[in-house]
Amino acid sequence: MSSINPIFDDLKSNKVPNTISQLQAKPRKERSDKTQNVKLPVDHILHMQLRRYVKLTYPLYMRKMGKPLSQTKFNTLLLRYVLNHQDIINWDWPYQDSKRYMHTNLLKTEHREISGPYGLAIQKGFSDRKTVYIMIKSGVQWLERGGDLEEII
Repeated sequence: MSSINPIFDDLKSNKVPNTISQLQAKPRKERSDKTQNVKLPVDHILHMQLRRYVKLTYPLYMRKMGKPLSQTKFNTLLLRYVLNHQDIINWDWPYQDSKRYMHTNLLKTEHREISGPYGLAIQKGFSDRKTVYIMIKSGVQWLERGGDLEEII
């Protein structure tokens, strides 16, 4: 005997109607603007240099973008610039973990250029942190030699 409501017929035949878990079986697509945080060790001198350059860049960034510039944002902009201009990188900088860190937030696609399977870290045989440290240190030295802050923004 069948019931008036077809839902109850499905329950008798052990058929489960579409549930939320069946509808969500597809993996969600990753956002295109997702970032990857990388901690880079900084010694006292590099820390002071990076903070000084943030203070110098702040009015330029405010004028151009209309929003404030944080230390992490500046570090990210500098790393992005160096990643796009790899000729300024000096791979011979000595590296030591100072237990004092600053952060960068590169896009996932940019981060893969550094730490992906064919990234710079693998090519040079360095860790991700060492690679980012050398790149930031090279960027600061480029600024010290007369690099233009407006190119970074």
